[in-house]
Amino acid sequence: MGDVRRLWIEGPTGRLEAALRSAAAPCATAVIAHPHPLYGGTLHNPVVFHADRELNRAGLITLRFNFRGVGESDGFHDEGRGEIADVAACAAWIRGLTPELPLVLVGYSFGSRCSILHALEDRRVAAVVAVGLPLRVLDLSAVAALDRPLGVVQGSRDAFGSPDEVRALAPRADVRVLDGAEHLFPGRAPDAGRAVAEVTRDLLSRLA
Repeated sequence: MGDVRRLWIEGPTGRLEAALRSAAAPCATAVIAHPHPLYGGTLHNPVVFHADRELNRAGLITLRFNFRGVGESDGFHDEGRGEIADVAACAAWIRGLTPELPLVLVGYSFGSRCSILHALEDRRVAAVVAVGLPLRVLDLSAVAALDRPLGVVQGSRDAFGSPDEVRALAPRADVRVLDGAEHLFPGRAPDAGRAVAEVTRDLLSRLA
């Protein structure tokens, strides 16, 4: 597994704090977006951390970052508008590092919405993985328009969206259900991370 290197990426409102894991023979790259900044979401979130680690173990170069106004990132929270541009900046940065590799966007809750909305604007995104889609609190109707492979990791007891609601919204998605898990995955972050890596491997296999 690659060591974590702290770095800063130039974003739309200044620098974005980020953490990069390299891979010796990478098969793809991943940008990982954290949950809602106003409710404690950061790049150090346990689900984000474990997803990052498991994806790297699976052979991906990974980049997790803090949205504007979080941690040492410049700027201020923008209600999910400017944060889409933050995802875009990180996607462009890692694409510049390895332009020949497929790019997967991974987002958790609020981060999933930002990742999906960026993917709709960026045809170079190969696939998207959403963790804890918050269907009952955020407008995620745009998911239906996504024409790239989509994986979803959802807890069976997620109060913000049930697996059945996810399947109804995105019938083509590869939905992985963690039985008994809630939206914050208390005590289940390692399981969520492994599920993210598993569904990512399956999505990438479709691109081969």
